[in-house]
Amino acid sequence: MESLRAKLDLVRRVEDEHGFGVEIGAPGALEPIPELPDGVTEVFGLFSRLAGDYFNFVRPPEIAGPDAWRARRTDEDCPLGDPLAIGYERYGLPPDLRGDIPGGAPINLDLQNGSVYYCDPDEYIHAYKHVEVETIQTEEFAPGIVEFFDTFVLGPRYPELVAGAIGPNVVGERDRKGRPRDSWTRLLRAAGLL
Repeated sequence: MESLRAKLDLVRRVEDEHGFGVEIGAPGALEPIPELPDGVTEVFGLFSRLAGDYFNFVRPPEIAGPDAWRARRTDEDCPLGDPLAIGYERYGLPPDLRGDIPGGAPINLDLQNGSVYYCDPDEYIHAYKHVEVETIQTEEFAPGIVEFFDTFVLGPRYPELVAGAIGPNVVGERDRKGRPRDSWTRLLRAAGLL
């Protein structure tokens, strides 16, 4: 957690200095929820949102407190076991729509083992329609939420997150000035984290 806290302080300073256009939401203490995997409330207590051009990681409203957790909607038929969405890819989502919807396909937290993964929407729909399917293809990122944010969102493995959730060709995309197209990539590079 200390590494994650230090990286968040660093990217806040770098964003204030350079203005890449990313969103780093304010921290706020959360009540512990015993049913959640280790680290979830601690991590989302450090920020309310981390968003760039490709991803939007936002504090799930379901973890606002024990009452919110008990009131959450569950899907017993979910082929993924009803995970908690902790973020969304938003590649290709026009900036003027970003305030209206969180993004496209979710980045999920497995509530049983705490791992963080992505499932292609087509795979999910296929599994949902075909209940006889035993397994569903997912892209596993980290065994826990702290490691995920420390290494995949705020660290050197961010390109793996982009490649796994959006596609490998997107990692190297450049704008007309030759800079990385993704504002979060520019932020991490300026901060020396990538």
